Amino acid sequence: MLFSFRTLLFITSLFVSAGTWSSCIKVTDKSALSDAAIKAGYTAQNWIGATDTNTGNIGLPTVISVSNSETFQPSGTLLASGIGNFLTAATGTPYSSKQVLYRCDSADAGKLYEMYSTNGDSAFAGAFFTPEVEGAYYDVERNVAVRMTNLSTGEYYSRFWKERQLTADSWFQDDKYIYIPASAFSNVLYEMFKIDSRKYFAYQNPMDRDTWTQPRGYIAFKGPGLITERIKAGLDHASDYYGWPSYWPGAWSTYNSVTYVRGALCKITDYPAIVKIPPVAVGILAAGGNSQAPFHVSLECESGAVSSALPSTSAANVAMGFVVNQPTAVAAARRLGLTTSAGGLSWLLDTHYGEPGVASGVGIRIYNDAGTPINLLP
Repeated sequence: MLFSFRTLLFITSLFVSAGTWSSCIKVTDKSALSDAAIKAGYTAQNWIGATDTNTGNIGLPTVISVSNSETFQPSGTLLASGIGNFLTAATGTPYSSKQVLYRCDSADAGKLYEMYSTNGDSAFAGAFFTPEVEGAYYDVERNVAVRMTNLSTGEYYSRFWKERQLTADSWFQDDKYIYIPASAFSNVLYEMFKIDSRKYFAYQNPMDRDTWTQPRGYIAFKGPGLITERIKAGLDHASDYYGWPSYWPGAWSTYNSVTYVRGALCKITDYPAIVKIPPVAVGILAAGGNSQAPFHVSLECESGAVSSALPSTSAANVAMGFVVNQPTAVAAARRLGLTTSAGGLSWLLDTHYGEPGVASGVGIRIYNDAGTPINLLP
């Protein structure tokens, strides 16, 4: 009996010890948040994870031009690039910076990781490395490779998992739990390069809308108690994708956001980095005067290039324009009605237009050699 009693005590002790193991959970509603977390502004809602089409827009140009010539557009030519913000581009429904995605026990500090990799089990989305560009993988379009850089670590994505340890400056903690918000995860530099190889591809038409649903890169969270804890740095994504998709908070993709156009192209060979306009007195401007400075942009075109802004499935139409890349300047021009019927802008305004100390009623207009105004693209 004494032996049985001691055995019973030992078994009970095991169960009590098991109850103290630390663990993480996926957070999908505010019931998982403490009052302290809620008072600090943190929130929670359901999120579905990195499904194939649950991705945002990385901010790449909507049209990617690919030349058939290996001399005009040689291997390694940067075709397009964009910075994907995890909050807005890694999922179809944007996260808020204080949306909590995971909750872990306080004892889990030091065991929490952001894991990232290419889509190592997809031939056209991160499975096959190309030696023509460091860190790049064959993409769905012929002669195109993609490279992704984790902007927190500076490392390229690879089909072999990499990890970044999360630290206290990226989470909220109360007396019991650690809360991992969406702001804890890294942004990405997404680059597309021309390559000569045609070894792996799915698209090669004169015009191809990217309807390939496979993301090119993924971000997962690893912590005690989650199935993603089985993901280890160095494992091959092609066979190790534990927790996909519901426990992976983000993915990078160009699905339905870019169109590849192939054919004879033009490229800009020379342009001024800065155009300095001479200072001008307020009185001169008020009297209808102006200040101006000439500048030149040089183009080189392949034989057969077609100059047109109209879409086509039979030719890679070429057009050049000036883009206003400051949202505040675009918004100010629209408020003042400085727009065209096609949605362009007629004037370039200061980035801080409308703020105290910034001149009002003053803008920049660009003219071609014939003196005809050139409209701008927002």
